[in-house]
Amino acid sequence: MKALWRSAISSTILTAAMLAAFVHQAPAQNPPPGVPVLLGTTGACDNATQGGPCTEKSTLVQVDPRNGALVRTIGPVGFTVNGLAWDATSQKLYATTAVGDVVFHGLITIDPATGAGTPVNPSLVNFGLPPDPQFVGSPIHSIAIDSKGNMVGWYNKFPPPVGVTDTFVRINTATGVATTHKNTRLSTRTNGLAFNNHDYLWNINAGTAYLLDPADGKPFASITLSPPKAAAIGDFNPAGIQYYGLNFAPGTSTAFLLKVNVKNGTVTTVGQTVDDLHTLAFIKHRQPHNCR
Repeated sequence: MKALWRSAISSTILTAAMLAAFVHQAPAQNPPPGVPVLLGTTGACDNATQGGPCTEKSTLVQVDPRNGALVRTIGPVGFTVNGLAWDATSQKLYATTAVGDVVFHGLITIDPATGAGTPVNPSLVNFGLPPDPQFVGSPIHSIAIDSKGNMVGWYNKFPPPVGVTDTFVRINTATGVATTHKNTRLSTRTNGLAFNNHDYLWNINAGTAYLLDPADGKPFASITLSPPKAAAIGDFNPAGIQYYGLNFAPGTSTAFLLKVNVKNGTVTTVGQTVDDLHTLAFIKHRQPHNCR
């Protein structure tokens, strides 16, 4: 599989036209079929010590990708979310919970109509991974899912121990079990992991966008970003090549929505977004089939 990916990367990365207009909708049970909708969660862990108990839980919201404005508040998740991704194959919204989540640390699903979260495997502790002696638990975050339903994630330590690079993980969506791939040769902090609409896997770190091998997370290539702003924990618009991520104002709950063009490296600030917004994911419900 890696050989096939390396062959594919050598060809020109295809681009798709940006969505002409975001269709604003009134509050409803589900977004219109076929229209990409940007969802996110507010409520970071905000623990007093790294790995300690989280002080708040997350709420699912809908955000306007044209300007970052709140479209609607959907509902409480019941957990502290630190990663969000949509699975087009199962039409499910997945999330990872923070290592300090006081209810459950692992993989959950979120109802996009109500915001309610449900553990994939309530009996599984820490994604099935042993405790990390350098960290309390396993800080998996910034998950992504390709068009075939394969989930991957990123795992980094703050601050990273000398000589230790970030860890790439593959997560089984049916069981919640993670498999780690260490020594990615990257050491990131404010990063976002996402597949574009051609299933190329990117890690958007402050100043650099890395094109990754989806088998082990090691970089194939990189693009310098300008300006070198962080655009963390985001997602690609499935209708185009633009990645949308979050930039956080230090010491405040203020967040800004940014978009990144991975073809030329340009970073654009869309606008100030929902206070305390912490994750992003585009969802797109299937078009109904007309049987004749």
